Amino acid sequence: MKIIRNTITIADLHKYYTDGDLIINKDYQREKGLWPNNSRSYFIDTVLNGFPFPKITLRQKINLKTKRSIREIIDGQQRFTTINDFLNNKLKLSRVSKNYSNSYFSDIPEDIQSDFLSYEVSVDTAVGATVEEVVDIFRRINSYTLPLNKQEQRHASYQGRFKWYIKEIIDQFSPMLEQYKILSEREITRMVDADLFTELCQVSLEGIITRNPKKLDNIYKDNDREFVKEAEINDKLVSTLNFIKTNFVDILSTELLSGFTFYSLFSALIYNKWGIINIHSDDIDGMQAINTYCKNEQLAKEKIIELLNDLDQKKDGGYNSHFVKAGLKTTHSVTNRTIRLNYLVKALQRE
Repeated sequence: MKIIRNTITIADLHKYYTDGDLIINKDYQREKGLWPNNSRSYFIDTVLNGFPFPKITLRQKINLKTKRSIREIIDGQQRFTTINDFLNNKLKLSRVSKNYSNSYFSDIPEDIQSDFLSYEVSVDTAVGATVEEVVDIFRRINSYTLPLNKQEQRHASYQGRFKWYIKEIIDQFSPMLEQYKILSEREITRMVDADLFTELCQVSLEGIITRNPKKLDNIYKDNDREFVKEAEINDKLVSTLNFIKTNFVDILSTELLSGFTFYSLFSALIYNKWGIINIHSDDIDGMQAINTYCKNEQLAKEKIIELLNDLDQKKDGGYNSHFVKAGLKTTHSVTNRTIRLNYLVKALQRE
C-alpha cells in the first residue's frame, strides 16, 4: 500500500463522481442518514469562507472490466455528500450561513461559485490497499481523537436552535473573552466559552444554581426543536454583554476577571435590571432590582476593581473577605455564587 498526499479541487472531485470515477462505499459509513440541515449549512459556509476542514481519505483501485482507476471514499462521506448536494441545488443554506442564508448554489454570485469550485480539498489516497488495510486506516483515523469535554459533547449531540444560537453569541462575544484574558485561547478552542454563555442563558431561564452539567444538557435538549424564549433571552444576554463591553472597559482592562467572576458580574447586572427568578431581596441584604444596570457607573467600577484585586491577592481579612473566600474554592456552588452576587449588586447600587 502506498499513501499519496495531495489536494484536489472541489470541481475535480465533483467531476470524478459524476463520471463514475469516484464512488461512495457504504461499508465505511459510520452513521445512518445525513447531517442535520444546520450542520450541513455550516459546513458549506466553512468552505465558502475559505476555512479548512479535515482531509478526505480515498482508496484507489483498478476496475478490471473498464480498465480505469476507481476511487472510493474511506473517510469524509458526509463532507463530500454535502458538497455534492449543494452543487446540485439539493441543499438550501439555513440562517447559520450569515452571508448566504436561504441560498442554493445557483443563487450565490458567480465569482463565489468559482471560488467554491476552486477550493482545494486535502486528500490522502491509499493506492493498492487491501480491504483489511482500508479497515485499519478507517479505525486509526477515528482512534486518535481527543476525548470530548461536556460542552463539546453537547455541541456534537444537539443540532437544533439553541446550539446554533450559542454559536452566534460566540461569534459576537468570544473575542472579548480572549482579549481581556477572561478565558485562555486553549479554553476557547475547547468550547469553554460556549459553556460559559450557556450558563449565562441559564441565569435568565432558571436563576442562580449550583453548576450542574446535566441541567446544562437539558437546556440544549429542551430548546433543541424550538427555542421559545430566544427573543427574551437574547435581549437580556446581548444588551448586558454589550454594556460590559462598552461601559466596563476599565474593569475588563485589569484582566482580573475569570470565567466565574464574569458569570457573577453578569448575574448582578441582570438582577439589577430585570431581577432573577430564584433570587429575592432577602437573599442579598434586602437589595431589590432597580430597573437599570447600576446607579453610579464610576463608583461601581471602583468597587468592583477593588473586589477583584482583593480576590487576586487572596486577602482573607477586611470587608471583602467573604467575597474573596467565595472566589477561592467551590466557585460554582450556589452558596458562593450568591455571596459574590451580594457583593457585586451592592457595588452596582452604590451612589
